[in-house]
Amino acid sequence: MNLSVNLTKQTGTDACAAGAVPVLYEFFRKTPSRNYFGAGVFELLGYDPKDSDFDRTQGWVSLLHPDDALIYAQHRNQQTSNDANRRLTFRLRHKDGNWITVEDCATIHELANGEVVTSGCLTRLYAAQTLSSSDGTSHTLQKGGNLHKRLLNSLAEGVVVYDAAGMVVEFNNTALEILGLTGDELCRKTVPETPCTFVREDGVPLTRDELPGKRVLATGEREYGVVLGVNRPNGEFAWIRVNAEPLHNEQTGTFDGVIVSFADINDVKQAEVAFRERELLYRQMFSNTTAINILVDPADGRIVDASRAAEELYGFADGGLVGRTIPDLDVDGAPSLHRHVSAVLEHGALSFVVQHRLGNGEIRKMQVHAGLIELHERKYIHTTNVDITEREHYERMLKDANRKLAEERQRLDEIIWGTSAGTWEWNVQTGETRFNERWAEIIGYTLDELGPISIDTWLAYCHPEDLEKSEAALQRTFRGETDHYQCECRMRHKDGSWVWVLDRGKVVEWDADDNPLRMSGTHADITPTKAVEAEIRRLAQTDQLTGLSNRYQFNSMLSQIIQINRRFEKSIVLLLLDLDRFKQVNDTFGHPVGDKLLVEVAEIIKRNCREADVVARLGGDEFAVVLPLMDDVRDAAIPAQRIIEEVSRPLIIDGNEVHVGISIGISTCADHNGTPDSIYRDADKALYRAKNCGRNRFCFYVEGGCNECGALDRELCGRYALNPQNQDC
Repeated sequence: MNLSVNLTKQTGTDACAAGAVPVLYEFFRKTPSRNYFGAGVFELLGYDPKDSDFDRTQGWVSLLHPDDALIYAQHRNQQTSNDANRRLTFRLRHKDGNWITVEDCATIHELANGEVVTSGCLTRLYAAQTLSSSDGTSHTLQKGGNLHKRLLNSLAEGVVVYDAAGMVVEFNNTALEILGLTGDELCRKTVPETPCTFVREDGVPLTRDELPGKRVLATGEREYGVVLGVNRPNGEFAWIRVNAEPLHNEQTGTFDGVIVSFADINDVKQAEVAFRERELLYRQMFSNTTAINILVDPADGRIVDASRAAEELYGFADGGLVGRTIPDLDVDGAPSLHRHVSAVLEHGALSFVVQHRLGNGEIRKMQVHAGLIELHERKYIHTTNVDITEREHYERMLKDANRKLAEERQRLDEIIWGTSAGTWEWNVQTGETRFNERWAEIIGYTLDELGPISIDTWLAYCHPEDLEKSEAALQRTFRGETDHYQCECRMRHKDGSWVWVLDRGKVVEWDADDNPLRMSGTHADITPTKAVEAEIRRLAQTDQLTGLSNRYQFNSMLSQIIQINRRFEKSIVLLLLDLDRFKQVNDTFGHPVGDKLLVEVAEIIKRNCREADVVARLGGDEFAVVLPLMDDVRDAAIPAQRIIEEVSRPLIIDGNEVHVGISIGISTCADHNGTPDSIYRDADKALYRAKNCGRNRFCFYVEGGCNECGALDRELCGRYALNPQNQDC
């Protein structure tokens, strides 16, 4: 930031006078989807911020008075030097149909990536104010000198300026927001007088003399990148990164004060916490899984860690896997180790097939998926091994089928490429673009409806989240890293839905300096393909009989919910449910009736659970329910009781009256430190107790190995809710 301030000319009244709230905006020339408009812009023009009639990529261009549009376009499109200033007046159509005159005060600067950004503000001019001259320049604002203050208030960083005596003489609105102060609490105050207190990163409080601004006042030396915690007056806490620089009088060059700028970095601090959580998650994912995971030191091939599944598969009784080396397993010995380690270190990841010798001497073929990871500043190779010995026969059968499929796919690609796909041509330097009619049809339009056509047409209809991905793919092509551009993007259809397209193109003309001049390519509608992919993902996570989550999805969700509950310091409750006398139903009425009974029971369970609960069928007649964010674990008795009552009623299946019951075991993470395995194990013990106590009831898991229901509190056993007079199991 280049802020020129002559502190000797300022007074307390001038420096801290309250002004009108600026109507801010920010335009991005190359990526208009990033355009920003302050709330005041919508209020000025009569629009609601959520109003779809206001096109953020175009801003107010479509609202310009016809007589003012030409001069605005000339100023907007002209090449400008970095940090150039612009002042214009023009008329805009208010949403109520009336014309309002506004003054546009802006500065234009170029980012390191070549993006040109216009930052500024609008001010409405009334009849009593002097309007623009014939060249669009405002005499009023030329005399006013308000541009500096308005642009200061548009900054995303907080800025506070101190004079040589350490008194606040200027600040912006962002500084007030970050510090949680009012203007009166900061205006004309010295650092010790402000109500905020500060701490270092280690939590140690700072004295006022240790603050960056005070140190610069004392030393005249710049302070940069200082991370501090701020205790706001309202009790809230925030992390900031502070820069403090000395200011000097423009005429005399003498020390004149300090400018302090600071940014809110709470998100960065949260990311550090998330990193620690990910490390813990990795530890759990490594061990608590059926995958064969091994951690190898690439220096000597020594195994430094192994999952329980790996220990069980290899079956070394004399100490297990840890401490052995890969050549102890690999039939090809050290040469195989050196070859694969070198490849992983070079590429970062590798998949390969080897033959491993188990502890009993048996040779098994392993598909090894290896990747380079870093733990505690040391590099290791993490491998997930898959025993593919039994798959070899099927692989041989599939090879020929895959070869034929690849040939068919190649022919299909050629046919698709030659069909009437949506095509585009783009002059990279001028932005001029041409589309064919099919390109418009894919999103439900005709070319006439989309006109006038330009690169902005693509930017306007592409999903904002996909623009960055598309831009990155284009830059790789422009740099010669890929021979063609390809990206899957969403485009807004005329009916409001999103259409998936495969966008492909190639640079067909370069200039003498290897800069791209022209590109051409195609759009192919891949929405059906995306729908199929989504359906495949759904089927992979769903029990096909009942439509509930399957065991795979249940295990995944249980782990995630445990993490979420820890973050919110809530309890998670797991219900394991098992039908009573289900085998008799199958034996008496047949498996079709049994299947329909399972579907009916699944509906009963879902009906008595919350929308946020995870209901799953684990297999056979066993179900599970995860209840997240529970304040009182005993509240789980309510849905458990309802499910028991509904399942216990006579059910009519294909004209047959079916009588079954259901037993339920209930467990929780008592101290918020439980794992998926432990909470499942506890619920299973409680289910076993419910079965032993006469079935068709629920029991809570109680730590301590209680074998008899008589030793439990009444509230912990569902038999009391069902039979209040019965005190025996």
